[in-house]
Amino acid sequence: MTLHRRTFLGAGAALPLLAATPASASRSMGNRYRLQKRFVDWRFGMFLHFNMGTYHDAEWVEPDQDPRSFNPTHLDCGQWADAAKAAGMKFGVLTAKHHDGFCLWPTKKTDYKAQRDIVREYVDAFRSRGLTPCLYFSIWDRTNGVGPKGFDDRPPITREAIDFVKAQLTELLTGYGPIPLLILDGWAWHWAFNHQTIPWHEIREHISSLQPNCLVLDLNGLAVPWHSDLLFIEETKGGVFCPPGNTYAASQGQTIAPAGWFWHPSTPTNLLTPSQIVDGHLAKLEPRYCTFILNCPPNPQGLLDDTVVQTLQEVGRQWRPAKRPPLPRQPDVVSHPLTPTTATATTGEAANAIDGHSDFGWNGQADQTLWTTSEGPQSITIDLGKVFVGIDVLTYLPRQDTAKDFVLEDFVTTGNITSYRISASTNGKTFRPLTQGTWSKDHTLKEARFRPTIARYLRLETPGPAIASEIGCGGLRAKPRPLR
Repeated sequence: MTLHRRTFLGAGAALPLLAATPASASRSMGNRYRLQKRFVDWRFGMFLHFNMGTYHDAEWVEPDQDPRSFNPTHLDCGQWADAAKAAGMKFGVLTAKHHDGFCLWPTKKTDYKAQRDIVREYVDAFRSRGLTPCLYFSIWDRTNGVGPKGFDDRPPITREAIDFVKAQLTELLTGYGPIPLLILDGWAWHWAFNHQTIPWHEIREHISSLQPNCLVLDLNGLAVPWHSDLLFIEETKGGVFCPPGNTYAASQGQTIAPAGWFWHPSTPTNLLTPSQIVDGHLAKLEPRYCTFILNCPPNPQGLLDDTVVQTLQEVGRQWRPAKRPPLPRQPDVVSHPLTPTTATATTGEAANAIDGHSDFGWNGQADQTLWTTSEGPQSITIDLGKVFVGIDVLTYLPRQDTAKDFVLEDFVTTGNITSYRISASTNGKTFRPLTQGTWSKDHTLKEARFRPTIARYLRLETPGPAIASEIGCGGLRAKPRPLR
């Protein structure tokens, strides 16, 4: 919607509105929409949790395992691809690295890696069958020092650790051809680090510089797009499901075996039935623009169990893609985000609004850090650490919890900001007005747009008590540049 010229509901003079548009009102389709549409039109894909956990009967294996314990004696990625194709799947996602840090490619950054290039064998096998290979990569690396090794540790994130992540992403995104989807994990939801300590903008810009047509799906657990090109609903978190009427480009992940994401001894004997996959998932998710990613974990020999293969073959005999309208227009994202370094506020813990930590989990129980204020007019000022030229948007992510478990339509809205004024400063003392307006009270991501400006500090003011999950800024189209 377009905002009408109005006066800010609080102290101060009236300001002219330059532009202030909620994220849901995007009119820009662009290349990102084309990539999102392609993804949801794939409908069905294979998640391949195959890594060190396969050999230690664990979902999160302890770090520093003997690399030789990863020993697939009959590895056949062609068998995986044939099974995926038989089921009608269009793509795969391989766990190139999970939280313990073991790598399935010959990385030059660590010796904690496989003795053969599993990633190469996988991408070649899937492409040879007309399937699209995609990758999963854990930011958290318990063996190589990216985040804590143990669950009670709180080590600082160093520049060396950030550069390690970027170097490994470079290897994966320059050595294996086009990777149209990269799933990142172990980051936004982590208790010891987040999108601020490992700067989201730096990682996102790095991926785009290597593969501009790579969609990024960060497993942040949210029900709205934020720092991610696609939603991901993790069904294993209590049976949550993509809600009816969803129009966001989305995906839902479930494992074919209730035993877990990685292979376990009970995997081959306890599987979803073809009907549960076709009628219970694909038929429900297709009208919701939600691609189903079914995890099919290879066993320690490096093969899908015969029972998994047979189930997928029967799925392929039963399922045909349903007709539906094209994917609706999608919200804009900040193409070039910036990561605030600090924040101050009238009341409340301002740092919670810029920490990049959020894991709603799609189950009603939010694990999120919130900037929560007392009564009366409030403001929060974010500091970018240096002056940038070309900032044109501020984003606001409201609280993401729901009043009842599994009822995604029943979001709590108490404290959500509905009236705002934005101003900017280069020195933190003299602020100039940029825009003002109103937002709807719902839980969706909000934007306040304005003409490109020069700023180090951005201030958001609101006339009443406020709650915020995240506040950010950046450039919608052009990349803001530091003022030299």
